[in-house]
Amino acid sequence: MRRGVVIGIGARAGVGPDEVLQAITEVIDENWSVVSIASIDRKAELVAAIASRMGVRGSTFSASDLSAVVTESGSDRVRDAVGTASVAEASALLAGSARCLLVPKAVGATVVVAVAATDEEPADLPH
Repeated sequence: MRRGVVIGIGARAGVGPDEVLQAITEVIDENWSVVSIASIDRKAELVAAIASRMGVRGSTFSASDLSAVVTESGSDRVRDAVGTASVAEASALLAGSARCLLVPKAVGATVVVAVAATDEEPADLPH
């Protein structure tokens, strides 16, 4: 049985959808079905592009909302830049209404990806 997941992303300025999609393919399990992509609101355009390509919903959250989420890791550099220490992990947890991450922050050169389980059923599966 496939499990529905939410992908949280963080990306440096100037990163395009292709780089993020590549990072996602490196962490996604074949038994998972992505139902949503999520990030900070300042990445709304990137989230929309990725969600459109994947045929899933995109969600964005304010730095304030993301800061309220307890995560196992955070970055002072990210907090200084965007106002929250966690973008990918916190976004995945918020969008998936999850308590734990399946992939807690896979860090690449320009992209960070986190994966959270969700109770939401993937659209491509029979109910």
